Amino acid sequence: MSAAHRYLFVAAGPDWGRHPCSLSHIIEVLVRNHPVIWINSIAQRSPRLSRRDIVRVVRKGLASLRPAPRGKCGGPLVVHPRAIPYHRLPPVRSVNGWLIGRQLRPALTRFAQHKVVLVATNPAAVALANSLQPDATIYFCMDDYARMHDSDARLIEVCERLMLMRADATVVTAQALVDSKTRHGKRPIYLPQGVDVAHFQNPGPPRAALSDLPRPVIGFQGIIGARVDIELLEKIARRFPMASLMLVGKEEVDITRLKNLPNVYALGPVSYADLPSVMQVFDVGLVAYRDDDHIACVNPLKLLEYLALGQEVVSVAIPELAAHEGYVRWAHGHEPYLAAIEAVLSRYPFDPADKARRRAYAATQSWEIRAQEFMALCQNLVSAPRPIPSTLDGAVGARP
Repeated sequence: MSAAHRYLFVAAGPDWGRHPCSLSHIIEVLVRNHPVIWINSIAQRSPRLSRRDIVRVVRKGLASLRPAPRGKCGGPLVVHPRAIPYHRLPPVRSVNGWLIGRQLRPALTRFAQHKVVLVATNPAAVALANSLQPDATIYFCMDDYARMHDSDARLIEVCERLMLMRADATVVTAQALVDSKTRHGKRPIYLPQGVDVAHFQNPGPPRAALSDLPRPVIGFQGIIGARVDIELLEKIARRFPMASLMLVGKEEVDITRLKNLPNVYALGPVSYADLPSVMQVFDVGLVAYRDDDHIACVNPLKLLEYLALGQEVVSVAIPELAAHEGYVRWAHGHEPYLAAIEAVLSRYPFDPADKARRRAYAATQSWEIRAQEFMALCQNLVSAPRPIPSTLDGAVGARP
């Protein structure tokens, strides 16, 4: 690759600053050396006639009319896209590609001498790939989106088929997605999760109220939604009444019965900036998802965050855990899971040397390392001879 290449990353993902995802963590590293335009969510399902969806559509519509703000100093240029959220329809995809492409044109003109890499977590961004005609297009797939709760399976299936054909490369965060996202002989590239080591290993003082919780503290961090096994969490609280079960995250399902247990402490959502100072009081970190067919596609961010804090980890049997042999204990089924926690707690208080070993391991899985691997992929794609891309839905614009 020519050392003279300069890169502009155009990233289409979830709303910047809301819930960090794998791609946003990588972008946080890349933006130190490369300009980045981050396009906020263009939706992975068509809106319904519900108050929640109507409010969200109105908010995003109003946001798209405002000038694009910058993120924190040195961060990406954040764009609120002007898009119609019915991506399953070809005319809508074409219009969206034109609308967003036109919205990006002033920024793209500023970086006309840069190689443009479009990377998208949402397959509906295939319209943008056709419109912008970037030097490389990467589909960054972090889950089997069509099987996720509250996703529009038909929309995802249509757009993902097009994106897998259009993208120059597909990146997946779980090995199980390699086969399922292979199309026409193009196998995805496996890029596992990482962790912000400095963020989690320098958490600062914990909140005073949390330091006084009865020990040991068994903790779960993450959105408490349809994927989480609430029944398992209730069993944990009842089986270990002298321990504290601490829940950190937005509640998307009713957990009133769980919160009514005397040793359960639900903090609600915590910002990513404050997460380490809260999570550091955990003695044991839980990955407590429902044990179903979808679990094979999961590679939870929280796992390495627990390890970066030196914590014991007990998880349901996720295939991705095989890569962390010796650092995570897992079990299939409720009773074996409870037995695994009991075995871990039998060693409490834990040996500081074990905590140091887990922290050292997490340091080998940093987002800096993942970003280097991702950057190498981008350089290879830009340098490789490329066929004229198929527009599929039809290109409705072009890069300036």
